[in-house]
Amino acid sequence: MIKPESGELPDILIVDDDNTVIMALNKALGEIGRIRFALDARQALTMIKAQPPKLLLLDMGLPDINGLEVCRTLKDNPDTADIPVLFITSNSELGFEEAVFDAGAADYIVKPLNPRVVAARVQTHLNYHQAIHLLEQLAKIDSMTGLANRRAFDERLSVELRRMYREREPLTVAMIDIDQFKKYNDHFGHIEGDVCIKGIAQALANNVRRPADMVARYGGEEFALILPNTNKEGAEILLQKLILLIEELNVEHAPDAIYKCVTVSVGYSTFYPEKKNQNHLDDWAVVKAADRALYASKDKGRNRLSYQSVE
Repeated sequence: MIKPESGELPDILIVDDDNTVIMALNKALGEIGRIRFALDARQALTMIKAQPPKLLLLDMGLPDINGLEVCRTLKDNPDTADIPVLFITSNSELGFEEAVFDAGAADYIVKPLNPRVVAARVQTHLNYHQAIHLLEQLAKIDSMTGLANRRAFDERLSVELRRMYREREPLTVAMIDIDQFKKYNDHFGHIEGDVCIKGIAQALANNVRRPADMVARYGGEEFALILPNTNKEGAEILLQKLILLIEELNVEHAPDAIYKCVTVSVGYSTFYPEKKNQNHLDDWAVVKAADRALYASKDKGRNRLSYQSVE
């Protein structure tokens, strides 16, 4: 059995209007998960929106909305699409299995319920779902630095842009590049170059601490930050601090580098959703602007911060 990531039992939601079924499932699954229940589809959808479960046991014949329709609704929503749905049914008509799986269900359990079979199937799907989740999380981590990777950055940016438009709060993106890193690699070697990248990654992670912020390794010696609910002025304070912190690491640079110790150049841009002339821009406009600002920092002599408007 795969242990839950948090050490707590997974949340299982039972949706059935038959109290005897709910009681039987609660008894069979009480040691596997934290059991909640709903008596109809509308109550279930409200509960799922408030707190998505790790697994859903869904009766096919609910009093208000057909179980297949509930399942399709969940699978059409990105926030609930990956919740495993197991149908509870006494239906054995021709075409039933196809209908269940076409709706997106993971499995079904036929009444009368066998407690051992129910427990085994639920545990199997919980384990499988968690294993897939762990693999997906590993696929979003840069193996060398432990930071989020480019894929994770892209996905988070999409999420934060939607949140930005919804909450009408500014979003800042910053691009950070280690100055003249090729010279460092050529002089000290690639092993020491990796050590340098790891050290800077750790410094960034230690000093960008808000839960919603993201530090990612964008590629090679380049990093990227996503700073939600952060305006231009607030971002400038943080980024100037980061530039100074990297310099104060006092990592010796190559003899022919501009600066004696390793430094970084930073470019950033802030997206203001309330500005009408920014509403038509594509989602990557803020990243493109931050990248232009990064090159401006390099052109001005490196080890500095530049800003570029999204417009």
